[in-house]
Amino acid sequence: MSTQEPATWQEYLGQMIVSTQERARLATILHVRPITLQRWVQGVSRPRDENIRLLLKNIPKDDYPLFLHLLLIDFPDLLKEDIPPERFVLAVPTEFYARALSNLAQTPPSIYRQSMQDLILQQAVQHLDPDQHGCLIILAGCVPPKPGMKVRSLHEMGRIATSLWNRQVEEKPGFFGLESLAGYAIAHAHRCTVNSRDETTFYPVQWIEHERSTAAFPVLRHGKFAGSLLFSSTREFFFSPARLTVIEEYAHLAACIFDIEETFDLQEIELKIMPSYAQQHPYFAGYHLRVTRKMVEANEQGNPITLQQARQLVWQDLEEVLLQVSHTPGWNTAHLYAGEHTNI
Repeated sequence: MSTQEPATWQEYLGQMIVSTQERARLATILHVRPITLQRWVQGVSRPRDENIRLLLKNIPKDDYPLFLHLLLIDFPDLLKEDIPPERFVLAVPTEFYARALSNLAQTPPSIYRQSMQDLILQQAVQHLDPDQHGCLIILAGCVPPKPGMKVRSLHEMGRIATSLWNRQVEEKPGFFGLESLAGYAIAHAHRCTVNSRDETTFYPVQWIEHERSTAAFPVLRHGKFAGSLLFSSTREFFFSPARLTVIEEYAHLAACIFDIEETFDLQEIELKIMPSYAQQHPYFAGYHLRVTRKMVEANEQGNPITLQQARQLVWQDLEEVLLQVSHTPGWNTAHLYAGEHTNI
């Protein structure tokens, strides 16, 4: 460290990362690339509050007082934001389990699925984001395959959001495959977490507007896969160990939404690459009309089907079309691999 006292936090940080070893250590802790630290020093980019808090926790104790003093010049609200403890409950409330069991016991089959889905998603988003900073939750289920085939994709069943996303939560069906974090969590049978856009990862992530961190959890019933719960936040490093533990509880609860016939062993699943959401949208024009037609046609043939069965038939039709789109010559999937982030 230079004997001359630095005049700015950028200058101070620059002195700290002169050492290649220290630069690498801080970059690893902050989940950023070493070049990002250099950009902060040069003023090319500005660290987010989460970066600053982590940095403060991991610099040498002797450097802390002056570094904090210099930081407060550019981040005057830094201390104020840290004073009030975050309102986060470390477990799913017992009362909610009672509500979920009551719903399971008393709700008629015709409305049970939607009722339980709404109940769990609403509770989860209120629990995880009580201060409405910005949280998006998507439930995706395996598309039941036709006889003799394997599960090739997941379909969006529902979503809920707060803050910046709450005006965009209208139902808009979509499919997820191996190109998605939701699909990857199923294919590899474990949760996946990416806590920053700057984080180096091999997980497939298609970042959306305002999203700064994301996680996906497989939903299982009796050890078989039903779908995925996908979580997004407007904040970096949102998915702390405590939050991940709570999210896993909601993933377990989500199993109550599915029938046992909608679950699959891992060897029954072979996910394919699906087109991006933006490319899928045109194919969903008239989605609800297609579902109605399936019910009318089945009724005319003397084989009435339920709304859920009609939706499943439409999902299978759309899945087939979209898989053909993804194999169209000139459709480039290279950007979906090896952790290369794609904005949609």
